[in-house]
Amino acid sequence: MKKIILRLLFLLLFIGGAYYIAKIETEKYQSDSIVLLKDLDNRQKINLSQLISGGSSNNFQDSKILELYIRSYDMFNYLNKEENLTKYYLSPKLDFLQRLYKDTKIPYFKLNKENLLRKYNEDLIVTYDDPSGTLKISFIHISPKKAQELLKKIIKKSENIVNSFARENAEIALKAIEKQRKEKKKIFINSIKKLIKYQNKHQTIDPTIDVTRKTTLLSELEAQLIKLEVEYNTKAKIYNPNSTAIKAIKDNIINLKRQIRKIKKALAGKSKKSKLNKNVFEYELLKNEMEFAKEVYRQTLINQEELKVELAQKSKHLIIISKPTLPDFYTYPNKIWDIMVLFIVILLGYGIITSILIIIENHQD
Repeated sequence: MKKIILRLLFLLLFIGGAYYIAKIETEKYQSDSIVLLKDLDNRQKINLSQLISGGSSNNFQDSKILELYIRSYDMFNYLNKEENLTKYYLSPKLDFLQRLYKDTKIPYFKLNKENLLRKYNEDLIVTYDDPSGTLKISFIHISPKKAQELLKKIIKKSENIVNSFARENAEIALKAIEKQRKEKKKIFINSIKKLIKYQNKHQTIDPTIDVTRKTTLLSELEAQLIKLEVEYNTKAKIYNPNSTAIKAIKDNIINLKRQIRKIKKALAGKSKKSKLNKNVFEYELLKNEMEFAKEVYRQTLINQEELKVELAQKSKHLIIISKPTLPDFYTYPNKIWDIMVLFIVILLGYGIITSILIIIENHQD
């Protein structure tokens, strides 16, 4: 008797479930679209092979962030304002198990933000294809045309928000680099002031010029010295060494040697009054600091201009590989498949319960 009642109970469950699937469950249509999120700024070159393969780690991350946004309450709120999804999920056009209710006490079916977002996500399918780097976005609705329209709005809003994210990041980076620019400019100006102060202090534009000038002068004096020494040695053999002409040559030689020693000391940095080597070192150090500060400041300006250009243009795009489709036939429910699954589940449930009852009866005996 128990077995008969149990069989009837499971039979009724199967009939009820099959009747719901076949006659009551709302038929829904699925619109599909395939998109590729791509960075198209001026610093990247896009070719056909990149568009086809394009599955980089950055693409994966950007696509997953986009998926999170598509599934978020912000996207639902946007679509709700555009298409009144709240009214749709309350509509009697949806069967009693798929719609929400204002006055129900059952939390799962109660109209609230959480359940509305859950219902929206149940009708939304987003899958990422790693080899191609594409996103397949699908939306399910009782109207095929409305499913297509909603999917179009999701894609359009997604592209706008992607560029909004990029602009926000660029604005943050621009503020940071503007601060850097001011700091680098200040360093650059200070380095110029230090160099000018040094030049004024030593009354020179470039001490390396002094070194070059003195080196040239030294070469000329040494050439003159050699010439006078040759002249002196030649005439000393012919004329009286105490003659006026010979003494004049000798005095010239002594003066030249004195000048040469003075210049050599200055070049060697041993002179207390004029240490050219030290001056050149200090000058070159200040000059190099100024040149480095100038280059850093110049690079900061370049980066700032690049960010301004990026801010002014769309750097990311949703390339639509496949436009949202207009379905001809409902996608859900798959009635034959669902009834078969229901039959298998009912059969398994019946088998488990009968096995438990048999074990209990044997144990009692």
